Amino acid sequence: MTSKQRWAGLSVLIYVAFVLIAIFTGFIAPSQVGLEWTIFWYFTVAGLCYYFYFKNVSYREVIYYAKKLGYHKDDLVSMVSKLKETQDVPDPDHPHIFSPFAKVPLTVVNQLTDQLEVIAKEQNIPPYR
Repeated sequence: MTSKQRWAGLSVLIYVAFVLIAIFTGFIAPSQVGLEWTIFWYFTVAGLCYYFYFKNVSYREVIYYAKKLGYHKDDLVSMVSKLKETQDVPDPDHPHIFSPFAKVPLTVVNQLTDQLEVIAKEQNIPPYR
């Protein structure tokens, strides 16, 4: 099972758990909050689960390429343009289990991924799976 499949499975599992809890507890049942709000929350949680999947896969991809290329946090910081004081880059030497949601934004991860994929391809490093 690839890393992307594991993260997708975990995201689906979180969503299914939400749906089961919502059904059995009735906390967002149409009779309590209305049909529109029920639909809204089901779609919102589905979107958050997709964001959870995408953010963690992107984070892990940066960690993967950085480790394969022997890069450290300082190397990654120098690759990002316009890094704000409140933003951070992934630390390949000390990766988190889950992507830090607030500290490492998607814009930073996407910039790093775009650059690291090109470098990895030039050095014949297998793509992240």
